[in-house]
Amino acid sequence: MPATSMSAPVARRGAAAGVAAVAAAALLWAIGAALARRLFDAGVTPLELTEARAAIAAAGLALAGGARRVPRPLSRPRLAAFGMAIATVTATYYEAIARIPVAVAIVVQYTAPALVVLYAAVAARRRPDAVVGVVVVVAIAGVALVAGLPGGAAAGVDGAGLAFAGASAVMFATYTVLAVDAGRAYGPVGAMFRAFAIAAAFWIAMQTTQGWPHALFDPALVPRVVAVAVAGTLVPFLLFVWGAQRLAAERASVAATLEPVFAALVAWLWLDQSLAPAQVAGGALIVAAVAALQVRESRPVVAYEP
Repeated sequence: MPATSMSAPVARRGAAAGVAAVAAAALLWAIGAALARRLFDAGVTPLELTEARAAIAAAGLALAGGARRVPRPLSRPRLAAFGMAIATVTATYYEAIARIPVAVAIVVQYTAPALVVLYAAVAARRRPDAVVGVVVVVAIAGVALVAGLPGGAAAGVDGAGLAFAGASAVMFATYTVLAVDAGRAYGPVGAMFRAFAIAAAFWIAMQTTQGWPHALFDPALVPRVVAVAVAGTLVPFLLFVWGAQRLAAERASVAATLEPVFAALVAWLWLDQSLAPAQVAGGALIVAAVAALQVRESRPVVAYEP
């Protein structure tokens, strides 16, 4: 459907819905991460789980009608970049946490909002929005506190681990930026079907070099693998793309920084891990950053309906 101008109240409602969708995605990603951790403890490798997530998500999206053709598709290079960003963001993060402290990896990955703000400024040939820049800095500071970085977690950092964490940040920023255009071209379901189909093809090809993934087909583990693929992957990515369509990419990326907050809460409630005062303060900073973007007086908005 062509672009249509929206009144300010309608624009604000659309933005609020977008923030809520991205926040829900962040919560589901955090729950999915906890489920994934238990699967790793049971013998499933990160490569196997990444492959299963992509394949199951692609199959579910195909059944939901994601394969339908559209009149104005995304260019092949941009669609391929979107799919490969989805394919590699988790894998590079897993490689990072295998080499450096998790706190460091999380903070490096969540520099992605700054990369998105920089990209948006370069693409529009303008200076970065000062208020958005401050909000991004506050959000990243909050992530650092939630991750416990000031407590000395930087010891033992190596170059390869930082490189993988940086790659994860780049992939995070890439799929955030491309999610807006992909969602407009295909709708949320169609966009994510194409992205996960590309990701699944890539990871299945990689798996052929590793042998048959026996753990994925263990009857005791299959329900948990499906739960990670559906509740921790398919649904949150759909919510993220849907929400990103209603927000600027910068706002979507900042709202996604709620994931470490939810992860800390899930660890507290489910894994009996305590929350330090600094983590609570960091969570408050992130929530404040997301709220600041939401209540800020927005510019005139153009709506795009899939």
